[in-house]
Amino acid sequence: MADDACQAQANVSAGQSRSLRILHRFYTLVIAWKHSLFSKIIIAFLGVGLFSYSLGALVGWSMFVEAAKEQWNSQARTNLQIASSTLRGVYTYVVIRTDEDGHIERIVTAQPIGDDDSILFTGFTPTDVLALVAAQTNHDAWLFRHDAQTGQFFPVAASSGVAPSQAPWISSEEDLFTGRALAGRVSTGFATIDGESYFVGVLPIVSPDDVVLGAVAVSIGKATVLKRSQQKLLSNSLVVMLTILLLTGLIATFFARSLFRPVPALVQATRQISREVTDKITPFQNRSDEIGEMARAIEALREAVVERAKLREIRDMAIELEHMAHHDTLTGLANRALLMKTLETALDDIGDTAGFNILLLDLDRFKVVNDTLGHGSGDRLLIAVAERITALLDEHDLAARLGGDEFAVIQRVRTDSASEARALGARLLQTIAAGYLLDGHEIIVGTSIGVACAPSHGASAGQLLQNADLALYRAKAAGRGNLVVYEHGMDMVVQDQHALEIDLRLALQRGEFELHYQPFIKISTGEISGFEALVRWRHPQHGLIAPDRFIPLAEETGGIVPLGAWVLERACTDASKWPATMRLAVNLSPVQLRNGRIVETVQAALAASGLDATRLELEVTETVMLAGSESREALKAIATLGASVVLDDFGTGYASLSYLADMPFSKIKIDRGFVADLPTHPTSRAIVGAITNLARELDMEITAEGVETEEQLLILKAAGCTNAQGFYFARPRPLCDIELPTRQQSFNALRRK
Repeated sequence: MADDACQAQANVSAGQSRSLRILHRFYTLVIAWKHSLFSKIIIAFLGVGLFSYSLGALVGWSMFVEAAKEQWNSQARTNLQIASSTLRGVYTYVVIRTDEDGHIERIVTAQPIGDDDSILFTGFTPTDVLALVAAQTNHDAWLFRHDAQTGQFFPVAASSGVAPSQAPWISSEEDLFTGRALAGRVSTGFATIDGESYFVGVLPIVSPDDVVLGAVAVSIGKATVLKRSQQKLLSNSLVVMLTILLLTGLIATFFARSLFRPVPALVQATRQISREVTDKITPFQNRSDEIGEMARAIEALREAVVERAKLREIRDMAIELEHMAHHDTLTGLANRALLMKTLETALDDIGDTAGFNILLLDLDRFKVVNDTLGHGSGDRLLIAVAERITALLDEHDLAARLGGDEFAVIQRVRTDSASEARALGARLLQTIAAGYLLDGHEIIVGTSIGVACAPSHGASAGQLLQNADLALYRAKAAGRGNLVVYEHGMDMVVQDQHALEIDLRLALQRGEFELHYQPFIKISTGEISGFEALVRWRHPQHGLIAPDRFIPLAEETGGIVPLGAWVLERACTDASKWPATMRLAVNLSPVQLRNGRIVETVQAALAASGLDATRLELEVTETVMLAGSESREALKAIATLGASVVLDDFGTGYASLSYLADMPFSKIKIDRGFVADLPTHPTSRAIVGAITNLARELDMEITAEGVETEEQLLILKAAGCTNAQGFYFARPRPLCDIELPTRQQSFNALRRK
């Protein structure tokens, strides 16, 4: 018994194992089919077919519903025609009114229909008359009376002979049926009578003066019967559609399978070629259809890969030989030959780049390592130094070993040669000076660096190396571990610039900045419209420093943000004491807009000074519009405060004209370069005229900067320019030197003062 039980258990386990293998095999086949091109084509075809059939069925069904509804309406109107003829035959005193097309519209009577008098007059009860109507139409009919007080229709009689309930007639679309009946017009649709829904035609009964007395309703059938026929047709249509779709899918599957059977084999052949397995010839090349063309194309690709592999071997050998000829065998860096070749190429391309630097490095105390630890340790030290140098370079830089312990670096310059050379040199000095562990010994070596900048320090590779070597000699003479740039005078300029940067950081705290104001004039009247605030730096040693010298430095260091906030607050405070007609113009730097708090800065300046925002004009250049969406959104936010946004130096930047429509500019300022050439260059006059016309079309004011002569002013006035500013009217002066008028004054009066 125990053996039988074990055998049964084994049989069950074997059966389960076979079932699992079958399920796994089936799952594998399903997954493979799912990812095959054949399955995607079948699924796409069936999806398109299903969508097409569904769309066709939907359109057909909607057309059928509309046709059925139109048929119901036609049948209801026909029944009403029959009912009207019957009623006219019984009630001879009624009149049947029709519309222009001859369709019955209403029953007009001076006497009631269905009351006792009508029964005595005709000899027919309303039920008898409705029975005649029902006999001719084969459908139920009803007579309703209209209650003028409630506006509802109440049943009077029915063709069935069963007295209807006295509940008012309920229409499923009361606005359509009841409203049309009250207006004395025929209507059709679903209505609930005695608790049952019918599709009926309603024929109103009106008096000669168009007062609704009642209505006759004739059914074409119950709603349940009518809708049941529609549902049956829909179900039959669905069955037919699914059958057709199934047959289409089977036919498509058959043809797709026969058509794409070679595709998996070709896909496998392509995969082998991608893995560079090229020992098998592509099948199906003898076919004359597209499959054969694909197979022959894949075979051509296989042959090309084979040929490419042979060429790659030859190329790799050539590359290896070329590398050995141009690289140092110990460190793997470029040798002197490759360095000179790269220098000559860089000098030839100097017009397309910002230039480059050549840095010469000489290790300090390297001879001590060779003498004490041996040349093997010295070689390992050179390899370690080469790795550290390479790790600090950018993608387009080049490191070379010139021999012994001397290295060279070609550094591609982005903007400033000297500063970039110093930055890289500082990193090299620090990195190379870090300790090395060789053969259990910690070794510390330093380096000296000489720099030459191309093209300013040489027009040939030899001259650049010579000048860099001279700078390296001076670096060693200065005590080693230093970096020296060729021509010490350039280094002094950089030092002066650094000193100026330090003074700039403290100038705002020391109160060394002051504001000068220059008026802008309304050309048509000669009156002063306002003043532009211009910042000046009165240095304690260098005197008055021009803005073009310290503003770029402030923008580069970020000091323009607090400086700009001070200028804005101080100018608003000064302008708050001016006449209300005077406007204030203040320049904004792109750095201020990118800072993210310019809107709060403007709000704070206006709040602290009490200046009306409409008197403030903030001037920006076209570079602001290219600085990013954040800057443009900040300008729009400033405009919502009520301040005006002015586009300064228009025509000299690269911003699209579409920004004029998108940005909230209220004024354009023509660059002084165009104004200066007005008397002598027709092109400048044409440009100014075009800018003026553009501003006029965009409903913007326009101001010309740099007006210095009366001739320039007359040309601007003839071109239609509205405002002007320049030395012709007044130079920028401190506020204490300007006598502010109590009213608008002409620039001639200002010039006299």
